[in-house]
Amino acid sequence: MIAEIEHKLARYGMEESEDKLTGDFFGCMRYIPYTHGLKYIFDNYAQSRHNCEFEKIMKSINEDEFEFVFWKRSDEGEIDAHMVIGDVSIGIEVKLNSKLSGEDQLIREARMLREWDKNNQYKKLLLFVARNKDIEEVYYNNYDKTLREGVHLGCISWENILQGLRGIKSDIHYEKLIINDLCQLLEQKGFDGFLGFKEDVEVDKNGYYRFG
Repeated sequence: MIAEIEHKLARYGMEESEDKLTGDFFGCMRYIPYTHGLKYIFDNYAQSRHNCEFEKIMKSINEDEFEFVFWKRSDEGEIDAHMVIGDVSIGIEVKLNSKLSGEDQLIREARMLREWDKNNQYKKLLLFVARNKDIEEVYYNNYDKTLREGVHLGCISWENILQGLRGIKSDIHYEKLIINDLCQLLEQKGFDGFLGFKEDVEVDKNGYYRFG
């Protein structure tokens, strides 16, 4: 990630790698307790216009520790990331410049989440991450289909993720260092633009940490 920020990867053609961005962003965010980092981003910017249950479940998460597996596979295929926190199972599908691998990709991933929860002990969310311009069509074509599989579909744009990173407050030096590096990375990728569905975000000023 640092090599990319410092413009050392362009000649190798790696700066646009979807898998690299997935690993860089979520790999770094694993080192920050959920309530110090991803919670702020997901609570304020991950959304599901036709399914308030998605946002209700997301905002109910208050644990710090979580399990995170990259590129988890099943007979249905592969999902970019699978996150388990508390009683919530979250599948994360990440896109940068490519399209979905078939019209049924998100439905297959919803079935994967159901398969991994054989005892039905988790609330299941599927989060689609992409550029803002690619979000709405995918969401509108899939939200009801994944719901039929018992999985609530939501989405978040890279532009909104950058906005969320900028809003995270922390007194911890190494958390601030990670957040600042990720902001630079996403700014360099051109995500400093239109912010997506939500224009106004209400922030609980007492719920997050402040920069020192």
